[in-house]
Amino acid sequence: MKTLTIAAASLLAIFASSNVAAANDHSGFYVGGSLGQLKVKTEDSDNGLGFGAYGGYNFNDWFGLEANMYLSGDLGGNDYDLGAGTFAFTPKFTYQINDTFAVYGKVGIASMAVVHRPDRGIDEDFTGFGWVYGVGVNASITENLNIRLGYDIVKGELDSEYSSGEQNVDTDISNFALGMHYQF
Repeated sequence: MKTLTIAAASLLAIFASSNVAAANDHSGFYVGGSLGQLKVKTEDSDNGLGFGAYGGYNFNDWFGLEANMYLSGDLGGNDYDLGAGTFAFTPKFTYQINDTFAVYGKVGIASMAVVHRPDRGIDEDFTGFGWVYGVGVNASITENLNIRLGYDIVKGELDSEYSSGEQNVDTDISNFALGMHYQF
């Protein structure tokens, strides 16, 4: 986590000190990927590597629509495997600080899934819907290439596919990630 934060801060500092004359978050389509720290919180908490893909359309400098998907690596311990994923659709509101930097916020809906695979016992899949919100900073590297550092959290209730399994499990899936996207 500290390494990701240090790397992100270093990249942002490098780009802030250079003479980047590109505008941030142009109107139009964009698509990108991200890598970061994903955390699943129920009664317990597990975290690990998260990766994702995102894309959207900016209608103007301050408003766009975005879809993103985050998946985890194995978050489990020694006696179980645990994986998580979300797919979200959100309106995104952006404030341009200058030609290089912008901050954004978003709120929307998301589909969530958590897969629990114990070494012994029954595998369980938990699924549900929830609310997503996120904030971040975007930096233009070139006219079409951008990096961003963002934090998204999805909150909802998950149900097991088995009638005897746990139901209505309050779950938070959060992702702190460094991403890069291409603006068309």
